[in-house]
Amino acid sequence: MRSHKSPLKTFALLTYFLIFGCVHKEIESGLSVKNANDKNVNVATNKSNSEWVVEFSEDFSELEIGSEPESLFILDGAYSVQVDQNNQKSLALPGSPMGDFGLLFGPRIREKGLELRFSFFSSKKGRRMPSFAAGMGGVRGLRLRLNPASRNLVLSFDDQILKEIPFSWMGDQWWSVRFQMTPEDSNQSTFAQYKLWPKQEAEPDTWLISEKFSIQYKGGKCALWGFPYASTPILFDDITILSK
Repeated sequence: MRSHKSPLKTFALLTYFLIFGCVHKEIESGLSVKNANDKNVNVATNKSNSEWVVEFSEDFSELEIGSEPESLFILDGAYSVQVDQNNQKSLALPGSPMGDFGLLFGPRIREKGLELRFSFFSSKKGRRMPSFAAGMGGVRGLRLRLNPASRNLVLSFDDQILKEIPFSWMGDQWWSVRFQMTPEDSNQSTFAQYKLWPKQEAEPDTWLISEKFSIQYKGGKCALWGFPYASTPILFDDITILSK
């Protein structure tokens, strides 16, 4: 009897560790979690928190046409969910009235790096062109603004221009944006980088800007602005916030 108990005990221990290890691995991998909008999002996570994780995601596909999304805080402007000729839903800002119209969204994140991703669409009308902006760290935080009429991209912080580069925008097509800011030097400086490219094309490998600035890192909410100077609608879609 004694000679049978030892192999059985060993087999039981091996089975326990095998099952426990598989379960533990599945929990750590974070294969699929639900975000704030109750949607399944694939997220890479680990114990060291070195990977970007989704904090907010909205693609408007499940929302009613004509509605104002509850996941957004509209500062100004008649933003609503609309559908295009391809039956694709997005957040639309009408071309009239003319002005600057913004919205806030997502959690207020202060102690982590942030990445904002989204896509946008609009058209020019004659010589008039719209303008677009994205911000992280609240309304007066780090802001990236595309000025098609001036053919430039401007990065600013609290209305102070940090960087300006030339950029030629073409209307009547969707554009994709990745905008990051991460704390450095014990939050006393901020590392910023961003990409902007036509959505139908592959994402470029290089960033348009990748630079550290001597501004205190504060974090906070994310924001978008539309400036319909061309009197044409401005559309936003696939809005995602990540942190690490």
